[in-house]
Amino acid sequence: MRNRAIEYPHPVLNEYTRDYLNSRFAIDVLSHTDNGSEIIIELECQIDCDGLVQTISAGDAKAILRLTCYRTSLRETYDLNSSGSTIIRIPKKNVADSVDLQAMIVAVREINKFRLPEFNTDYFGSIEFKIRKGDVLANEPGLKIKLNTMLEKNMAGIVQVRGDLNATNMNVHFAEVYEERPDLTDYIVITLPDMDYKNYARMMTKKHLKNGVERFVQASVILPAITEAVGKLRAEETTVGDDGDTITHFKGTVWADSIYAALIKYGITDLLENQMSDYEIANILLGNVTSDSISNLMQKLTEWSTIREDDPTL
Repeated sequence: MRNRAIEYPHPVLNEYTRDYLNSRFAIDVLSHTDNGSEIIIELECQIDCDGLVQTISAGDAKAILRLTCYRTSLRETYDLNSSGSTIIRIPKKNVADSVDLQAMIVAVREINKFRLPEFNTDYFGSIEFKIRKGDVLANEPGLKIKLNTMLEKNMAGIVQVRGDLNATNMNVHFAEVYEERPDLTDYIVITLPDMDYKNYARMMTKKHLKNGVERFVQASVILPAITEAVGKLRAEETTVGDDGDTITHFKGTVWADSIYAALIKYGITDLLENQMSDYEIANILLGNVTSDSISNLMQKLTEWSTIREDDPTL
């Protein structure tokens, strides 16, 4: 969500300023539903400002929605119907936990001598503004929608990677149902020494690096954790208490339930009966990450050196 402290060089309609008088911009979420494969959100713009409505009608601006899922790093922008409801569809595999929504009105082209009757004349007098394409004309605080998507996560999304200034070796923690530490609840947490984490974060956030190595990094960091997770779930299914019931430590957490849901998707209904190894199952859950990582690594090696795929010395 946008920081309320942002200042603009021109009037902006929002709840934090008095740049506009007797005006309002907001969104209302009419519904959000789950059809099994998608999250469907219906929302409606509320623009109580004739000047901005006319600016949109003239084709000088439009209302948009920025959707962010911080858990999966998804960021999407949608055009909004400024005079009715808008329906957006999000594949469930792309989101987890919650999504943040923020609507705004932005200029779609340069506007010279921009001035609206709703401007606060105590602030701006009769000043006319030059607006650039993309400038924000109105925004609202945004809102968070909690999603029931824990069973539909991308497998890489159930693993959180963190850094620790005091760590000297990598550590992996598998959250249990009754987790004592709130910061370790629900997910598989990999803790890396500080420098390792900085390198990892750089590779996963810099676009020119991420595009080529993301799957290779997943194979190196995430795949071993998912492999161990599958093994823990298998072992848990054979752990029986004195009363004859299975003792569960992990089932009921986000990471365990996500794996079980994904297993069903791939036709694996019984971990104990399945003959594949933990590693093979983990690789399937991650979308054959080993093959992708080898291909990506070869591509990068080809880019970084004079080696060609048909070089007989390979």
